[in-house]
Amino acid sequence: MDATGEERHRLRSAAYTVACEARRLAAVLDEETAKPRWAKPARDQPRPDLGRPAAPYTRAVLQLLNAAHEAIAAAVAADRAAGSGWAAIAAALNVSEDTATRRYGPAARTGSAKP
Repeated sequence: MDATGEERHRLRSAAYTVACEARRLAAVLDEETAKPRWAKPARDQPRPDLGRPAAPYTRAVLQLLNAAHEAIAAAVAADRAAGSGWAAIAAALNVSEDTATRRYGPAARTGSAKP
């Protein structure tokens, strides 16, 4: 498989992860909506004794956001492999070219880029 195909495969995998996290959150919310009021959990208080961590909605959305960030990185890599320049990618991200290369360039993927 060529580099473009590999990056597209990575992007497809990241997109499925985002969709899975979104479906998981939606399913939990749908399940809670279907319950009678008395059976709904008190979400404002952590209950470690019941296995319920603090701020479960925020935690769920953060998982979704992290998956989305991975999908963006995969999309940038796929666009680069397909021949898109940093200027076009930066414009799509609505950031400067320098910011785009710092966040998503080769140094960022190897972990040597500065935040």
